[in-house]
Amino acid sequence: MVLAAGYGTRLLPLTECMPKPLVPVAGKPMMEYALDKLVAYGIEEVVVNVSHHKEQLIQYLSQFKCLSFKISEEAEPLETGGGLKKAEKFFSDEPLFTINSDIIWFDENESALEQLTQFWDESKMDFLLLAQSKAHAVGHDKGEDHLFIERENTFDWNDVDAPYIIAGIGIFHPRVLRNAPDGKFSVKILWHEAMKQNRLKCLPHRGKWFQTGTIADIKKAEELFGE
Repeated sequence: MVLAAGYGTRLLPLTECMPKPLVPVAGKPMMEYALDKLVAYGIEEVVVNVSHHKEQLIQYLSQFKCLSFKISEEAEPLETGGGLKKAEKFFSDEPLFTINSDIIWFDENESALEQLTQFWDESKMDFLLLAQSKAHAVGHDKGEDHLFIERENTFDWNDVDAPYIIAGIGIFHPRVLRNAPDGKFSVKILWHEAMKQNRLKCLPHRGKWFQTGTIADIKKAEELFGE
């Protein structure tokens, strides 16, 4: 699932007339970077939640022929957790990738999606979240990441790269949604519950990572893409 329903208020005035996922970064819509990664990995079907300027986003996805899309429409953005819950009807009882539509990443060697798959253990995890070294993260906001990424729940922890941030990419099992509330809420509520049960794990990413949530972030990302 690609999360794409936000208002994108920090990208005003660009998002007055287009949905945030379609704002261009280095010549193509920001969400296309994630879709290209999914195609390269071999994914064939993607759920996308839409809300703000949803008609434009649905039209764009209809022209993206490499993937089959299921559209979860939200009358108003339901945040990350609410978006997953609303889309629950599209999920099977199998784990799936979730990716924020304003995340762009480049892998050093092995694909981050492949690494997540290799480390995923359904019997021990409800969430496996990609982490990024904060020192090498472009466009990251201050937040609560330190509450979720600890030495004890992170594979291949490296003190040199710490502290880490949540990278907006991961695997989760839909069973965590069974008792989740309807309506607007943050996925962090589900993360906290998984941590209590020692079922949230993190895996560091090796490579470049960008969050293109503001115009300044986009400009910075475009400057660094070719380096």
